[in-house]
Amino acid sequence: MFQVAPRHSSGLLILAAVVAVALSACGSSPSPSATPTSADTSEPSASAEASSSAASLDGAGTALSNLTSYKFTMTVVGGDLSDNTLSTLPNAPASGIFKVSGTYLLAPSEAADITVASTFHEISVGGIDYQDAGLTGSFTEDDTGATVLVDQLSPTSVYTSFDFSGSFNTVGDESKDGVDTTHLQAGDSALAEFATVSGVQAGAWTADVWLANQGGYPVAMTIVGTTSTTDKTVVYERTFDLTNVNSTTNQVTAPTNISGA
Repeated sequence: MFQVAPRHSSGLLILAAVVAVALSACGSSPSPSATPTSADTSEPSASAEASSSAASLDGAGTALSNLTSYKFTMTVVGGDLSDNTLSTLPNAPASGIFKVSGTYLLAPSEAADITVASTFHEISVGGIDYQDAGLTGSFTEDDTGATVLVDQLSPTSVYTSFDFSGSFNTVGDESKDGVDTTHLQAGDSALAEFATVSGVQAGAWTADVWLANQGGYPVAMTIVGTTSTTDKTVVYERTFDLTNVNSTTNQVTAPTNISGA
C-alpha cells in the first residue's frame, strides 16, 4: 500500500533520511587576521545554486514519504490520471477538474481517507479498503489490498512522478500553509521536462515548489499547463498543499455503514 510510483513519460501515476534544504553554497569566513581571497568573498554562482536546489527538490519526495502523517488538498486536471481514471468514477465532473482531499497516515502503520469531491470516497485501513462510489454514504469492503487509487492520489506519488533535476530559481523564503518554506520556481529546462512528463500539449507552463525549511519536504507544489500565455485556459494541473503535518490529531477510522454487513 502507498507504493511510490517510478517516474514515467505519461504522467499516469501520481505516494530515507532527508538532507537539509541547501539553496546556496557559501565559502568559509576568514579569520580576523587573514586576508580575504577571491574564493573567500565570492558569491555562489548561479549554476552552483541551481545544482543545490535541484538536489534538495529531488530528495524532497523521500522526505515526504518519511513523514508520519498529514492532511492534503489537491487539484487534478488533464493527463491520464484525470482523463482515464478519475473521469470514469460515478458523478465525475464534466469540467474535468477534480478536487481531492483527505488524510494519509504513513507510520507506524499506513492508512488513508480520501475524497474526490462529489464523486468518490475511499478509506484504507488495517489492510482493508472501503469504497463509496458516488458518495452514497454506504461503503463496500475489499480486503484484496488493491489500493490503486489511494496510491495514485498520494502527494508522494504525484511529486515523484516528475523530474526535478532541471533548472529552478530561488524566489525566497515564504510562509506557506503555516510553514516556513523556501519558494522555488522552475526555469526553462525544468518546464520542458514537465511538459514531456505530463504527456499534454500546452502553450505555456509554470511550476512552483515550496520546500519546508525544517524537514525538506514539499509543503506545496503547483504545476500548470495552459493553452497559451494570454488566454490561460488550464489543460493540465497538478497541485497539492499539505497541512497538519505529523499531527497526532490525524486519524483514519474504518466506516461502520458497510453494504451487506
